[in-house]
Amino acid sequence: MIITINENIRVWQEFNPAELSLDDNLSAFFDSKRNSAKWGFNKQRIAIKNRWFDVLTPSELVRKRNESDGYYRVIYIQINWESGEYYIGKANRPTWSQLKRYQGSGLKFVNKFKKYKDRFARYYIAKCETAEEAEQLEATIVDKDLLSDEKCLNLVAGGGGTTKHPSIAETSEKKREYIKNHPEQFKPMLEASKKAFRSGDTPELRARSRRIKEVMSSEKYREMFSKRIVRWREENPKEYAEAKKKSHEKIKTLECQAKRKAGFKKWAKENPEKYKAWQEKLISSRTSQKANEKRKASLKEWKNKHSQEAQANAQKRAKAAAAKTSKEVCMIDLQSGNILKVFSSQHEAAKWLVEKGKVKNTNCVSSISSVCLRKPCTTGYGYRKKAYGYDWRFTKETYS
Repeated sequence: MIITINENIRVWQEFNPAELSLDDNLSAFFDSKRNSAKWGFNKQRIAIKNRWFDVLTPSELVRKRNESDGYYRVIYIQINWESGEYYIGKANRPTWSQLKRYQGSGLKFVNKFKKYKDRFARYYIAKCETAEEAEQLEATIVDKDLLSDEKCLNLVAGGGGTTKHPSIAETSEKKREYIKNHPEQFKPMLEASKKAFRSGDTPELRARSRRIKEVMSSEKYREMFSKRIVRWREENPKEYAEAKKKSHEKIKTLECQAKRKAGFKKWAKENPEKYKAWQEKLISSRTSQKANEKRKASLKEWKNKHSQEAQANAQKRAKAAAAKTSKEVCMIDLQSGNILKVFSSQHEAAKWLVEKGKVKNTNCVSSISSVCLRKPCTTGYGYRKKAYGYDWRFTKETYS
């Protein structure tokens, strides 16, 4: 008899179990096959997309154990007799107890099996000598056409996981494609994911972002992340402004600045060529005509809005420049050549002359400078040797 599970799965049994339970004919007692079927050895075959496989009994599996390494390498099918759902997989186990214990590893199947364990029945349909042979056979059974069946609990095509391990990115891509093709099955999960993503900064969200980074190239992740931010910014302008404000405040903290500085130093040390290129690019961008014009316009606008602060800053810069460029000046007696007084700068000397009434204003600093620098006289006779009754020299020149 043939039992149709669904359009892709059919099961053939040599004897009908219902007829066997009602069999009272004494003549059947002498039928060895019928008697074996009553004791649970009813021969079975399973068709997967019109491809028939003999169901292997436990005794047959034990006898067909690989003699070289003692492994059991089999292809099996799990069938839910009530819903018609099924899962096809392969098993590579060194002992019989491990083989019996292993039910399957597909995520979708595992969730179904936990809920409806009593409804599933497992059938071993093929035995293989090597792991490569098991992969090839599974690949020919579980293909794209079979995955399109809504009753199939396999998420990815067969042929991987033993000798050629797929990368995390490949596995994630297969799962992503399946989710796209079956959105109704994953709608609650997607809604929960969206809710978690929009809930703010949480450990779960950080862990999710870390997992995405591990399975995705940095370039693709950066592109995806930027698109997501642009879309969120357009949909939530107020929230974006608040988030940007908080980000600026966070960046200004000492802890964040120290962390960023340490990270930048580490990157510069590990990537000297990139760091050099970055420096050149930064200098060119800062010194370009466009940048200068932009900086000039911005500074002008700020000065108009904050005139008092701009004036105070100008005075600070003037003082700093004077302190940086000023030199100590010695006032020397013309007759004896002795140092009478030392001033920290020429301006300080000019102020002293004004206080003593020797000059009217601090413009006399130019005369002091001329004497210190030994500038030629306007008359053409040598250089200027005195100013206001004193000789003036820079302190460094005096003690050199």
